[in-house]
Parts: sequence; C-alpha cells; structure tokens
Amino acid sequence: MSRQVVTGPDLPPSIGPYSHAVRANGFVFVSGQPGIDPATGIAGESFGEQARQAFTNLASVLRAAGSSPQLVVSTTVLVVDVAYFADLNDLFAEFFPSEPPTRMVMQVPLPRDLLISIGCTAVEAAAQT
Repeated sequence: MSRQVVTGPDLPPSIGPYSHAVRANGFVFVSGQPGIDPATGIAGESFGEQARQAFTNLASVLRAAGSSPQLVVSTTVLVVDVAYFADLNDLFAEFFPSEPPTRMVMQVPLPRDLLISIGCTAVEAAAQT
C-alpha cells in the first residue's frame, strides 16, 4: 500500500495533531477544513465567510495532493447549526457545479468559534489517466 502525507506552503494552519490530507492507493483523504484564512489564521465572523473560506481551503489541499474539486467522490460537512443548510446548499452547488459528490451534513459543536468544517475523499488526478 502506498501512503503519503500531503504538505505544502499554501495549506491553512492545522488546529490539531492531524494531517491535512493523506494520499493512499489513488485516493486522497482530506481532513475537515475549517473556514480559517491561511494568511491570518483567523476565521470569518459569518457562516458565509467561513464556508467560502472552508471550500477555498479544501481546494488548496486537493491541489497540493494532486487532485481537484472535480475528482471529489464524497464529502462530510460539519456545521454548528442546521439553520445554515440553505446557504450551504448554494455554496455546494457553486463549488461542485456538475455531478456533485455524495454528501453527509451533521450538526455538531466545533472548536474556536468555527461554524463549518469540510472534509472529503477524492481520486488522485494521476489515477484518472
């Protein structure tokens, strides 16, 4: 089995002892990405700000891992309040405009005043050739 931890200068800071992503056997497993701006280390105040940043962070991790949003097969989205569900749907449709991946959304408490965290499983781009 091949296994490689994904690192890179453009990845958001981790807020715990975990890898942003691990590549294994043609797949990329991405940890939950919070809506924290990598440049400042600060989360936006609104759900919309944090959600957009979380999707941006997810895309950055996917790129560093040799994948892309188009190759995502499954997502797990954690939100602090299901009242944000409509906003999440709008952003999800924007980020995944066609053939969206599977999705599970759960309402959970999150640390550091975070409102959202998004993780996924994707296929490596090299595995597509």
